[in-house]
Amino acid sequence: MIRELLPEMLVLATAGLVALPIVALRVRAAFRPVELTRFNAVTMSSGMIFLLIALLLCSVPLVVTIGGGSVIDRHFFPGGALIGWVSALGAVLLMVAFIVGFRRAWKVETKLTIEEGIGVHHDMGTYRMVILKVAQPLAYAIGGNDPQVVITTGLVEVLTPCEVAAVVEHEAAHLSLGHRPHLILIGMLKPIASIFAPARKLVDAALLALETAADSRTRDLTSTRGALLKLSGVAAAPGVAAFTAGDVVARLNAMDEFDRPLSLPTRAGMYAMACGLVGISLTTLVVFWL
Repeated sequence: MIRELLPEMLVLATAGLVALPIVALRVRAAFRPVELTRFNAVTMSSGMIFLLIALLLCSVPLVVTIGGGSVIDRHFFPGGALIGWVSALGAVLLMVAFIVGFRRAWKVETKLTIEEGIGVHHDMGTYRMVILKVAQPLAYAIGGNDPQVVITTGLVEVLTPCEVAAVVEHEAAHLSLGHRPHLILIGMLKPIASIFAPARKLVDAALLALETAADSRTRDLTSTRGALLKLSGVAAAPGVAAFTAGDVVARLNAMDEFDRPLSLPTRAGMYAMACGLVGISLTTLVVFWL
C-alpha cells in the first residue's frame, strides 16, 4: 500500500520544498533577512534535485532496455514504457532549462562587468566601485573573480550623498553575503518561470528575499528608503543584484520589520516543514529501491 503511494508522496514533497520560499515570504517575520535567503536556496535546490532524481529513476528501465540490457519492469511512477519516455523527456527538458538559465545568468554577468579604462574605478578593498558616465540612474553588483559595484553619474545626480552611500552599501552587501550563487540559482529557474506561473512567483519571492537581505545591511534605512522611492520607476538590470530589483512596496514594508522580534513558533514550524519534506523525499527514493 505504501509503495503504491510513493509517487504521490514524492510529488507533493518536492512541490512543497520548491514552494516553501513563497510560504516563507508570507511569514518572513519568522526569519532574519539573511537567514531567509539561505532557507530559500536550500529548499528550492533540494526540491528540484529530488524531482530530477525521480524522473531519472522512472526512465531507468526504458534506458536499460534501449541499451540492450535486460528488461526492468520497474518504474517509480505508475505505468509502462510510455511513462518511461515521458519521464526521460521531462528530465531532459528540466536539465536543458537549468543549463539555459545558467548560461544566460553567466552571460549577463560577463556582459555587465566593466573593464579597466571604462568609467572611473575605485579600489574598495574587497571589491571595485565603478562610476559610469551614464545619464540613466542605475546601480548593480557583479560577483566573481573581479567583484564590482557599479553606479552611474545619473544616479549620483538624482540622489543625495547619504542616499548614494546607502545604495553602495546595499550593493556591497550582495557581494559580502555571497548572493552570486543565489542569483545563478534563480537564473536557472527563469526559463521555467517564463512558461509556468507558479515558478514566476517562486523566482519573485527568492529575488525579493535577496534584496531585503541586502537592505538589512545598510546602516541608514531612512536613506535606503528615500533612494528606493526615487528610483522605483527605474528598470533593474536583468539577472544581477540591481538596487531597484524586487517589489518596492514589499521591500519598504520589510524594512519596518527588521527590528521586530522573531516569531519563534512560526520559525520552528517552517524548519520542521522543510525537514519533513526532505525526509519524505529521501524516504520515498530509498523505499523504491528496497
